[in-house]
Amino acid sequence: MDEDSKVLMNYIQESANLPRENGELIFKTPWEGRIFAMAVLLLEKGFYPWKVFNGQFVREIGEAERQNPETDVVTAYYQHWVHAFEKVLVDKEVFTEEQLKARTHEFTSGQRHHVC
Repeated sequence: MDEDSKVLMNYIQESANLPRENGELIFKTPWEGRIFAMAVLLLEKGFYPWKVFNGQFVREIGEAERQNPETDVVTAYYQHWVHAFEKVLVDKEVFTEEQLKARTHEFTSGQRHHVC
């Protein structure tokens, strides 16, 4: 396990911010678990370092809190996670913005039901 993976696993195990119930990670809907898993998988595959993703995630939460201080960060946790993930994928040139928009449209329109 490389250093980024160790840091991520430590974050997952010890983070009070991750939505949990009885100590277990919880996902209210299937897409939350999927986006979490995709971000972890691409980190483990070396597409980006944990510091890059975590930094973007913190910025997403900060921006959301500035725009709407009433927002419950825990309720919107995976919305922030997906926005950070998309930004990192574009910044690291894994996808272009156009490719990301096209793939998102495929899912939201029902044309696509799987990740691959």
